[in-house]
Amino acid sequence: MVALMANQGAMSDKGFKRLMEIETKYRTHRSADQLHAIALFPKLFDDFPVPVIINAAILKLADYYRNSNNIQRHAILQVVKKSEPHLKKLLNVEETIKRISPTLHSNDPLARALTLRVFGCMATIVYDRTDVYHIVIHSLDSSEAMEVSAAVYAADKICAQSQKFCAIISGKLAFMVRDSKTPLPLRRRLIRIFGHMFEDITLARLARKTCLDILNLNQDGEYTVAILRTLTRLASHSLVDVQQQIELLLQNARSHPLSDNQRVSLTCLGSLAQKGIEFHPHQIKAIFKLGVESKNEKTVLRCMVTLGRIFRLTSGVLSSLLLLDSGKDTVTEFIQMAIQILEDSRSRLVHLECYSLLSVIIPGYREFMSASEDATYLETVKTVTKSMELFLVWIWSSMTASLSFSTQSLGKFRDEEAAQGRIVLEMLLTITLQQASPLEAQEAIDSLFKTLLDWIETYQDWSVLLSKALLHLARQAPQRMHALYDRVISILERKVDIQESESFTLLFRALLESAAMTRTLLVSDDIGLESKLSPLFERFSRLAEPSGSIQTRDRWELYQLARFSLQSGWPALALLTLKCSSVSGDNIQDTVQSVPNGLWLSSVQMVASIEGSVQHAGRMLVTALQHNPSEKQSLDLYEQQQGYAKVIGYLEEMCAYKIDRDFQLRLCTLRRNYLRTCQLAVTTLHQLSMSLSRYHHSSIFDLPGDESCLLECADQFNELAHQYTLLSAPASSSTSSLTSPSRDLSSDRAMEVLYTLCLVLAYSLQKLANILSEIRSSDNVKQIETFDIDPLLIPLLFDQQQDDMDHDRTITRRNTFINVFRKSTRMILEHLTDNLRGRDLQSLERGISIVRQLIAQFVAYPVPIPQEFFVSNTASFASKNKARV
Repeated sequence: MVALMANQGAMSDKGFKRLMEIETKYRTHRSADQLHAIALFPKLFDDFPVPVIINAAILKLADYYRNSNNIQRHAILQVVKKSEPHLKKLLNVEETIKRISPTLHSNDPLARALTLRVFGCMATIVYDRTDVYHIVIHSLDSSEAMEVSAAVYAADKICAQSQKFCAIISGKLAFMVRDSKTPLPLRRRLIRIFGHMFEDITLARLARKTCLDILNLNQDGEYTVAILRTLTRLASHSLVDVQQQIELLLQNARSHPLSDNQRVSLTCLGSLAQKGIEFHPHQIKAIFKLGVESKNEKTVLRCMVTLGRIFRLTSGVLSSLLLLDSGKDTVTEFIQMAIQILEDSRSRLVHLECYSLLSVIIPGYREFMSASEDATYLETVKTVTKSMELFLVWIWSSMTASLSFSTQSLGKFRDEEAAQGRIVLEMLLTITLQQASPLEAQEAIDSLFKTLLDWIETYQDWSVLLSKALLHLARQAPQRMHALYDRVISILERKVDIQESESFTLLFRALLESAAMTRTLLVSDDIGLESKLSPLFERFSRLAEPSGSIQTRDRWELYQLARFSLQSGWPALALLTLKCSSVSGDNIQDTVQSVPNGLWLSSVQMVASIEGSVQHAGRMLVTALQHNPSEKQSLDLYEQQQGYAKVIGYLEEMCAYKIDRDFQLRLCTLRRNYLRTCQLAVTTLHQLSMSLSRYHHSSIFDLPGDESCLLECADQFNELAHQYTLLSAPASSSTSSLTSPSRDLSSDRAMEVLYTLCLVLAYSLQKLANILSEIRSSDNVKQIETFDIDPLLIPLLFDQQQDDMDHDRTITRRNTFINVFRKSTRMILEHLTDNLRGRDLQSLERGISIVRQLIAQFVAYPVPIPQEFFVSNTASFASKNKARV
């Protein structure tokens, strides 16, 4: 508090010094210097917004105003206008009014008019001054037109601040607007003042009655427009006679075609909708009919804009309509009229508004639709989507006609087309993804996929926008993207040849995201897709290197692809893109100037190399076990563990540059321990299998270390799962504010995969140890104490009671990477529970084979790297160091 007061004191001293400099300049008595000094006051208020400075400066301006000429008074008026936000800090309001008011007694009407306008600009501080009320009302009777105009300006400003003044002046205003001697332009200004009289119901009704009386007698178009706007403002703020106002506006719109009255009436209806006022069905239908019957494109456009505001901004209007007895028929009629307007109109803007309106009505209508109405609904959706597709083709085909425009006009024309195409394309995706039944939706999505790919090949100028749409669609329906991989890859090959890096990146991400979301725990044919995509990267890097070095933007694109490849579980592709982004292809640190950046890129490249080799080792083991399940294969992951040790060294070296890498260090340590435990478990299973082949049934139990090693491995996997769970909590909170490429590949989802793998492996090893224990107990051999892992405690089982119907809904968000992973894992757990039991050697041999295959599959599984791994926080590092100190 003391520091704040000292700061304000220092600011006041500087402000007074500046004020004295301005006053010194004003006292030179040269007109130009005086005007320049007056113009410096707004800057003074902005630099020193302290009440004492503002008070002293305003009083000084009041003195200048009283003793100066009209030119300086006009300059002071402009200062007051610019400084309205600071006027509330004025301390001596009464003294300021006293110094300005004497000018009102001048014989100069211009001086009096300027003074009235000053009072109007000071309405925020004089709104409760009775003497100001008297001055303004008295000036309305002046014979000087400029003084009356200034009084109307002041009255408008003060009425906006004071309902008391509204009540006092309402009678005077009612008399003046009815008086035929009052000039018509002045009456239009006076009528707008009634729009401020909405806080008191009685006053609002009186103002409305006055406006309606004048409206019935008036023949002037501009005056009528002013009255309609005033009535709408009164109704929207006071909520008095709202429905009567809507009917009045509809009547004016119908009875005055192609006029300003119709235009303003429709605009006022839209402003009422913005206030959340509910429209009755017959009122909405009247607006639709007006749009259908009108032959003027501008009128149709205004009708559609008004309807769009009604349905988008009025909460629950569609639900309220559908809950009525005849609500479905009414909404169906609305949709048909909107489609008719689409067919009749040739205006792009009208089409845009129609599509926007239908994109709101159709999804809402689907929720209340019965099964018997599916055919009608689907036919409507097909009609609308077909119209949207034709509209997009219309826009993109018009590019050839735009070549005749000038350069400036062409740029503006292309910007408008891009905006229109983007909006309609987004609405097309929305309507297509929200079909009535899954089967029809799949057909519509397949058709849209093929249409988008056709457009990407045909309209090169719009390939980036279309690629973004394809990426969005692939995220929503990854299963439907699977059948189009070959075609997308062929398009990628052409994009590389013509060097379209942005659309190439988007299409590539669409492939990766859809592939990642449709993966299961079984080792899929990842090598086939990688072999198709790898040559594309090599060509991309060569073509992006026109002068011997890859451009910065292309390097960033490659890094983004590598980053997302790791987040999707494609380390081989990530490694290839990182190598392509380096100049030499061998040392990635040479491509950056910053040492921390070089260390980080080396870390990412090393992680990609490690994960790729881990997957390769797992695949080799899976393949060997599939061809000969009884073959005694081992798993050697020592080099990968050493690789993670090297990455940890890079990350620790980065911490010396005050870059927070705590999450990355912990994650790499856990991955290294996970690989070591997997190798230990496979080795233990190999030894146990060897002991089964060497010893007889009576002598196998002389080696109790096998069971202890199994339980130790299970315990280590359990501990790793616990550590992953602890690590996932800060990861989830840290990435909540980030824009992730896919919700299901964010850090919390990736961490769930990591700790779930550990939990399942711990469960399988414990079940195998139980079989061995059962065999020992059957021969009265002393049992080793075991622990139990309940599979129902595994977090992924929280949605085990999910209805199986969700499995067939392939277009919803539920069928994403993490949910496919959960369902596949539940199937594996059921398989383990059913097969890992018994008390004979045959059960033990079967269990060893199952667990070994499971570990091999989990090692080969494409583990996603959490998004938090790619985020650094220098501020977090500084705060941690401060806390330690």
